[in-house]
Amino acid sequence: MQNGPDVPDIAKAYATQVVYASSVGALAFLAYDIIITLDDEIRLVWPKPWGRMKFLFLFIRYIPLFVQISIVVLGCPELTPQFNFTSHDCFIWQVYQGVASVLIIVAVDYVLILRVSALYHDKPTIRRVVLAAFGLEFAGMCVGLGLSLPGIQFDDLCVVTSVSTTLLIYGGASISFQTFLFSLTAIKFARAVREGWGDTPLLALVMRDGTWAFLLIFAFVAAYASLYALKNHTFAGTLYGWILSVFSFAGYHVLLNLENHNYGPRLPTGRTSRTLTDDSFRFSTRVITEPTNNDLSMLDDLPG
Repeated sequence: MQNGPDVPDIAKAYATQVVYASSVGALAFLAYDIIITLDDEIRLVWPKPWGRMKFLFLFIRYIPLFVQISIVVLGCPELTPQFNFTSHDCFIWQVYQGVASVLIIVAVDYVLILRVSALYHDKPTIRRVVLAAFGLEFAGMCVGLGLSLPGIQFDDLCVVTSVSTTLLIYGGASISFQTFLFSLTAIKFARAVREGWGDTPLLALVMRDGTWAFLLIFAFVAAYASLYALKNHTFAGTLYGWILSVFSFAGYHVLLNLENHNYGPRLPTGRTSRTLTDDSFRFSTRVITEPTNNDLSMLDDLPG
């Protein structure tokens, strides 16, 4: 357990307000984006049969929203005193937030893994290496979370006043894995450019989405980790809601962009590659000239 530095009550109160305002902002951002992309969801996702990827899409899109609603409601500075939380209740609340974030991050990473596997045509060596790295990320996040939770201190309103630096293991595992996946995507794209087919529409889409998703996630996770260097640990939760929103935003936009591509016009090409499919979303570097119903076959057939 790490004892937090002495911080004046007024500073803690200010930090609490900042954290709550940030949580409300993260929730508003995610809710707004879900609303403005709801037509795409209805058009592209709802008609699909139930499968692994449809479930993941809905999980990634809505579970972070529900988690943040619960945080905003129960974490409201005006309402929290009415709940009379015990120390054990506060600990369970931290466990809930920690487990929720792990599940959301792992779900998004799994989608990104399928994308990388498709880029490499599901080569066994690449698949095994990526899954091993995925296992290490999950283990690192669980270890970091497990070691840090007993060291978290909070006041009688469940406001965090001290956080163990072992939680940085959690963030480090996520950043490392995101960097690894982005590197694999960039390597494949660079090879494609050298071979003269880097402008294949779907490959360009995967590289574009991979780049902005990586930079967005990396920036927020790094910023979140940097908050633990502050003297006032009450600020540590400022970006928690944004972490959930950013992972959710990146995950479901990758899938929506993929489906929008599949419904859009195709450009002819002389190159084809083996397609890897699920029952709803498709990752492939094969581009055909006419849209067919088979183009929207799902990724459930991918191993993993």
